[in-house]
Amino acid sequence: MYDLERFSKPHDGTSIDVIFSTVFFAWATQPENEARFVSDLGVSESTVRVVSKLMRVTSRPFPADEYGIARKSHRKIIMHVGPTNSGKTHHALRALAAARSGVYAGPLRLLAHEIWHRLNSGQIVPLGVDAQSPKNPKGDPEYARLCNMITGEEKKLADGPTSHLSCTVEMLSQNIRYDVAVIDEIQMIGDPVRGPGWTNAVLGVWAKEVHLCGEETAVPLVEALLEHTGDDLEVRRYERLTPLVVEQESLNGDFSKIRKGDCIVTFNRSSIFAIKKTVEEVTGMRCAVVYGRLPPEIRSEQAALFNDPDSGYDVIVGSDAIGMGLNLKIKRVIFSATAKYDGQALRPLDVSSVKQIAGRAGRYGLHTEQVDLGGTTTTLFEEDLPHLQYCVAQPYEPLPWARIGFYGQSLRNVVSVLPLGTPMYTVMSAAKFIGRLPPYAQYTLDDHFVEACAFLDEHWANMSIDDKMTLVHSPVPWRDPLSVEIIHGIWAQQARGDRIDFVRALRGTGLLERLDELENKMRMDEAGLPSRARDPGQSLMVLESMHKVIGLYLWMSFRHPLLYCEAEMVTAIKVRLELVLNWALDRLSKKLIRQRGLQATVRNDLIPKTPGIDQGALNAARAPVEGDAGILPLL
Repeated sequence: MYDLERFSKPHDGTSIDVIFSTVFFAWATQPENEARFVSDLGVSESTVRVVSKLMRVTSRPFPADEYGIARKSHRKIIMHVGPTNSGKTHHALRALAAARSGVYAGPLRLLAHEIWHRLNSGQIVPLGVDAQSPKNPKGDPEYARLCNMITGEEKKLADGPTSHLSCTVEMLSQNIRYDVAVIDEIQMIGDPVRGPGWTNAVLGVWAKEVHLCGEETAVPLVEALLEHTGDDLEVRRYERLTPLVVEQESLNGDFSKIRKGDCIVTFNRSSIFAIKKTVEEVTGMRCAVVYGRLPPEIRSEQAALFNDPDSGYDVIVGSDAIGMGLNLKIKRVIFSATAKYDGQALRPLDVSSVKQIAGRAGRYGLHTEQVDLGGTTTTLFEEDLPHLQYCVAQPYEPLPWARIGFYGQSLRNVVSVLPLGTPMYTVMSAAKFIGRLPPYAQYTLDDHFVEACAFLDEHWANMSIDDKMTLVHSPVPWRDPLSVEIIHGIWAQQARGDRIDFVRALRGTGLLERLDELENKMRMDEAGLPSRARDPGQSLMVLESMHKVIGLYLWMSFRHPLLYCEAEMVTAIKVRLELVLNWALDRLSKKLIRQRGLQATVRNDLIPKTPGIDQGALNAARAPVEGDAGILPLL
């Protein structure tokens, strides 16, 4: 029954291999079959014993039992589920504000920062108070809750004792007791890379009352995870507060139809800037931009420009990163395409992704000038409109898997069974391909594990399992060669036991020199003086790489503060870098950028030839090129 249930779920090649492998090892370790291996096939008894031990130490039939502290308490779990803009998180946050102690855990630093600010400023009305929002939009001191913030690369700690914490989900402690915990975006429990963070939170957070907010898709998985825990589960369902309408016509490639309050969503970085350029040329409106590689602080500032009616930034262009973590005054969402490159092929957007992105239109309370307070969505091209209409009309489909991570004690047990010096990736593969999991669970899938483990085995074979897993799960942008080269150098310093010299790690890359050059150009530009320095638009990608390296350094500094002891100096560089990035983006709105690499192969018969419209921007909007895939978010 276990195997039949797993076969009924969607699979890729690796997950099918895992099922067949676990079925084989389960069969092979039955006593009568072990005897056959020895007598009929000549397999040594010692090998059979090793396989039997591996089966025993890698099987995890009841993951909830691994969270001993939470299992000793009786928790009330409340799921708030519904579409985007249904008010589900609002209700959970009111319960958090009313609690004597509480924690918020979300997917992004932006969200953690927002909730930290709102709790400290009294912008969240506690449950039980007869008001939906404070009289003063900036907050009411009566409702304020002293709150700390902890993310993967930033801490904001109050001077005195605090009652509340806002954090990213991976930073959530399982050893601190709270009255109320709010876990946001619960549907990310099925994310192939980050899903284990949500599984850990659901099973391990030590709180009397746990609020899980997100999509209906996660309900069956949460029910299965909690089945044997003894916790009480209540599901509260919400409907969208404002209407979302799919327009009957697309823009047909005509950028002159863009209007104030529009958000254009595209899925590769080049097309973001090509579309930005064309919209500004054709309409005269300036565009803010948001995409995955952009540092969270800059994303937040770009969002603020778009939200400010007096800033002059009337349109926003972004990747699907726009679908989570930013409150934007979007009236209409326009999809430049309804397919995305996933690292291997161009694939149609799934129902959940389309709903999440389209649902950003017409956010409740953000468009008081609209009569119906609703939002609309459409596509840039006519051939994409049917897929958008189909996805918006579809019900949510349950997530097939809750993702779980590699359990430290389990891996230590595997190491104790395998020969001395077994490569780290082999240890992780043994856990994945031999041990049995519950039918609803699947190990996290991350292509970068191979590269990370290879580095550790070559340079750091004697590191403890726990330290190895810290590096394996660190936020490295593995598809960015420049960042990876620098980070390998940083890890090599750590492997030798050296204190990490950040400037030394950047030596030879020209990044600090590029930053100095652009800072000088920025000062000259602000003074109205000419400069011979290179155009800042050409430096965006290398500066973004530098920001990722800084993020990794700060992430490691929280875990190894004695080795990564230059956090204050690195943070100062980060501030300088973000000022330059913001200035560079602003410059792109003031000066027409030259097109670079936008001659992607597309089917020209699908692209209407609109008079007066930049055909390169249209090509880029449709081009099946790699976007922000494969870059781990900084937590």
